[in-house]
Amino acid sequence: MNFTVEAYMTKKPFTLKLPASVSDAMQIMASKDVAAVPIIDPKTNFAGIVSRRDILEHPKEDELSLLMRTDLPTLTSKEPLEKAVTLFTKILRRHLPVVDNKKVVGILTPYDILDAVIAKKLETPISKLITRTAIPIYTKSTAKMVERVIKLTKVTAFPVLDNNGNLKGLVTERDLLNGANLDSKTVSTQLGIGEDDDAWSWESLRDVYTFYYTIRDLEIPNVEVEKIMVKNPISIFEGASAYDAAKIMKKNKFTQLPVRDVDDELSGMVYDFDVISSLIK
Repeated sequence: MNFTVEAYMTKKPFTLKLPASVSDAMQIMASKDVAAVPIIDPKTNFAGIVSRRDILEHPKEDELSLLMRTDLPTLTSKEPLEKAVTLFTKILRRHLPVVDNKKVVGILTPYDILDAVIAKKLETPISKLITRTAIPIYTKSTAKMVERVIKLTKVTAFPVLDNNGNLKGLVTERDLLNGANLDSKTVSTQLGIGEDDDAWSWESLRDVYTFYYTIRDLEIPNVEVEKIMVKNPISIFEGASAYDAAKIMKKNKFTQLPVRDVDDELSGMVYDFDVISSLIK
């Protein structure tokens, strides 16, 4: 089996040519339902990459050439997948451009590499892969409190516990947006989207609009987290394998899972970054 970058990357990703604006990048993200866009120069050579995270971290920057990342490492299509895993686990960014002879030929994410973990049926226990402390949220906490925690920690997914410390749900940044006071006309106007762009789903627009909730005073509902969380989330036993976690994540399109211990209590969160690290451990 071929375990090179080329075998797992998304080929011929959507790109944006300079000069361009942040709004141009956001429109591609919404219309194509992608989370990052490689940027090319007027000669179509790779120039940088911009992601949703970049926009969220610098929400007041309008100039794409200043916002795009030029300092991230790139991969070539023929490099071994292990190099990509090493880079992902080191920089903890979700997108790496694949560049051959200065041209963008693909883009790779940790989620893509989960397929390699499945192919190799790696048996590394989840307990040996967890690298980050889980930040629990109480069921009676408000959505506004979660919004504040997201801003302070840059974490966007939280296990929700009841009075007894039992796992009852999972709340993410997207859950906040689902309850926010938004309408498609307002969002379309502020993103500069024309009425003829009816192929763009409202869900994608809401997702892109997440970038702005820190500065646009979105009305996040002051409701208890248990009203908006995903109830009874899929979790995984800490003794299960990387292979098991990868299968669950790919089947359900998850990038993280709550982890349970032998007493069936929450013991942490495992992310796709952690699962793919089994390829080099």
